[in-house]
Amino acid sequence: MANLPADPPTLKAPLAANCRDVELAGVEGSPSSSQAQCHSEPSLPADWRRKNIRANIAFQFLMSLAWGTAMGPVFDKYLFLLGSGLAKGPRLIPAMHANSLVGVAESVSGLTSLIVAIPVGYIVDRQPDKRARLARMSSCLAVISVLSGFIAVLTDELLILTVMLVSFGAFMELSSSATDAIFADSIPAGERSAYYVTKSVLTTVGSACGPGISALGLAMLGDKWQPYQIKIVIVGGLLLFIPTLLPLFVFHDPVLTEPSTGEVAASPEAAAPVEEGSEAGTSTTASTAGEEAAAPPTVAEAPRCLCFRSKHVPVLLALADFITCIGAGMTVKFFNLFFIQDHQFSPVAISLLQTAYPLVIALFMKFTERLAKPLGRPQASLSFFSANVLCLFLLGEVTWLPFLLVIFMVRGGFANSTFPIDRSILMDYTPSTQRGMWNAIQSLTSMTWSGSAFLGGLLSDSHDYRYTFVITSLIYACACVVYTPLLWLVPRKEKDAASVRS
Repeated sequence: MANLPADPPTLKAPLAANCRDVELAGVEGSPSSSQAQCHSEPSLPADWRRKNIRANIAFQFLMSLAWGTAMGPVFDKYLFLLGSGLAKGPRLIPAMHANSLVGVAESVSGLTSLIVAIPVGYIVDRQPDKRARLARMSSCLAVISVLSGFIAVLTDELLILTVMLVSFGAFMELSSSATDAIFADSIPAGERSAYYVTKSVLTTVGSACGPGISALGLAMLGDKWQPYQIKIVIVGGLLLFIPTLLPLFVFHDPVLTEPSTGEVAASPEAAAPVEEGSEAGTSTTASTAGEEAAAPPTVAEAPRCLCFRSKHVPVLLALADFITCIGAGMTVKFFNLFFIQDHQFSPVAISLLQTAYPLVIALFMKFTERLAKPLGRPQASLSFFSANVLCLFLLGEVTWLPFLLVIFMVRGGFANSTFPIDRSILMDYTPSTQRGMWNAIQSLTSMTWSGSAFLGGLLSDSHDYRYTFVITSLIYACACVVYTPLLWLVPRKEKDAASVRS
């Protein structure tokens, strides 16, 4: 359903583009008649469009690979060890326990996103012709993150670790906001879902390769939870961030152009629905009145559900994300520790599990895409995410490990496979000039992920991991209720979405 990256901290937290889906958007004004048809559209030669698309996919793939290696289950265990007494320097909060430190680390990234999201979104929207430059500038933050990460791992200093997390949070926010806006502008409306599915599948595969690299390194080092083994793997993962920056220098800014009056009048797709209470628009074609009366309408009536209209689609997606992030932060960050601490998974075992986990998600993404074509995008998304709610509840009750692993894998597929579908819906209802704003809103909603991660750590220390699973399943159910109006607001056919935006 509606931008948290695969459940492990992939490209959200701080990279999660969407909390409800990756545990790994905008409202247009209500234009009138022909003015609604003169919407600015990005213009760019086809070869540059392809380069932007490929650069974005390459960046996300390499980033998820590096993130999965350095900041995956091995990093979670490292934070757990720091909270158990390994850490040096001042504590971030008094009387911090192991799970609490994991939650605090997540909250640091979230606070960073909260602080920089609004100015970044403003800059991205204010200067749409300089988004590529912003993407390149973000590489400086990545270099700072890598260098501070080296020092933090070598010294076990919490303050330096905080610098690394803050730098990574700022880098992810700036780079993802700029590149995602360019990516959306480079894809024609009505064709986004296929590109977003491809991008998400490859990103998820990168998320699988990261823990796979960790498993290989840990196997060579002895497959023990020794601090020096963990640190070697983290340092190796940090080195992988350097080549990740290369695609940022390939992006090219699309130029917004206004369609001519003649082009607007000649295009049947340019017509816009008339809001209730306004006068009916007049035809700009050369058809006679009799032909217009006999012909079927070219534009369907703007869909409604209760008090909601098409312009509320991004708002509903953001609200559903907000609710989901509350539950996701309490649970997702602790999945690895659940298997490590409660089921005694070895370093190689947990890394192999997190290698297979994203591959299952990638497979489910293709299932969701195929189901969305006959059923409809929101219908497919809600069906899969609702199944995730049931699986998460079972995850808190089942104790037999083989069945538990099956539920864990299937649940992850249901929960995360809907991200590209919902992302394509969001971009279809978001003009180019507002995409930075809605990326910022998504970052603000992801702050709840980080805040609830701190709460999840406290609950895990006071109760157990399963207790938070059950609570999260109830919160996810509330998110499904908020998402439900989209079943009526978003057309079943993707190409019809552009004709009903208001």
